[in-house]
Amino acid sequence: KNVGAGAIEGIIKERDKGGDYKSIEDLCRRADLSSVNKRVMESLIKVGALDCLGEQRGTLLANVTSIMSLAQRAQKLRQTGQSTMFDLWGEKVNVPMPSLAMVAAEISIKDKLGWEKELLGVYLSEHPFSPFVAKATAENTTLCGRVDADMEGQTVAVAGMVDSVRNLVTRDGKPFASVVLEDLDGKIEVMVWSRDYTATQEFLQEGNILRIDGKVKLDRSGRVQLVCGKVEYYQMEETGGGEGVAAPLPGIVTPVIKEVRTDAVPVKTQKLVIRLKQTSDKAGDVANLHKINNILRDFPGYGEVNLMIDNEKKVFNLRLSGMRVDYCPELHRRLVEIIGEDGVGLETKDG
Repeated sequence: KNVGAGAIEGIIKERDKGGDYKSIEDLCRRADLSSVNKRVMESLIKVGALDCLGEQRGTLLANVTSIMSLAQRAQKLRQTGQSTMFDLWGEKVNVPMPSLAMVAAEISIKDKLGWEKELLGVYLSEHPFSPFVAKATAENTTLCGRVDADMEGQTVAVAGMVDSVRNLVTRDGKPFASVVLEDLDGKIEVMVWSRDYTATQEFLQEGNILRIDGKVKLDRSGRVQLVCGKVEYYQMEETGGGEGVAAPLPGIVTPVIKEVRTDAVPVKTQKLVIRLKQTSDKAGDVANLHKINNILRDFPGYGEVNLMIDNEKKVFNLRLSGMRVDYCPELHRRLVEIIGEDGVGLETKDG
């Protein structure tokens, strides 16, 4: 979001020609940033596109004005043909560019994840519900994506993060809400009817992690819903003032796992390796990435996921740090349907 193709063509062209950028100064000196304004640069920083340059996102954001000034200076030198000069031995060398004296700044994990979801539509660093997965599994709390039509009429406890809230009004003017609750496994719509709306309204805020007890029902189209009966914040044990631990939710006790169940964590961990070949069909490639992302979310677990993208010139190896899966035959089958048998691999290592 906020970044068009024209803004990044110059960055990619120079990277393909001269190799990876080594620092933010190197990016400013080499890349054509004439189509990159401050808003574009901020968006690239917020989603982590510049993480490889060795600076924290908070630091880059705090110094974005200085970064843009350096980029504009380098652009003027290129336009006037003064970006290179002859040294003492008659060799052409780049005109030295000043180093950026940047003031360090930090951002919260909440802001980091919020920007990723806003600008990319997905969480990359991790999912806000990730720290709660082990707790939910140990307590046998139902995952959002596992509530199905066969459970109609049953009362279940579901934990997840509030993805969206629609505050509505019935025909006779009584308020109610439609809430989408999500975790790493999927999403479910929760209906909060008028009789419970006032008592639960304070909980129904985007980003809150909740446990909702309710009854499973099907709407007129046969879609699964949960009718809210009880709502509470879903939180782990209080820290007692632990230093340096950031709370992922506003107004909620900082979650910390003091003890890990050895029977809940496997001794050996698995790493799923997905290999994709970039094609000339950009829309098709993007569609396949979305399909793969949705499939992976259907199988939450402890295994790492690596994504290897081959564009015939270079292979990009990406570790999806916010994604953990439980590798099984059904996950393998669904991935093979999209990328073929050669595109799916599994590595096992001692955990």
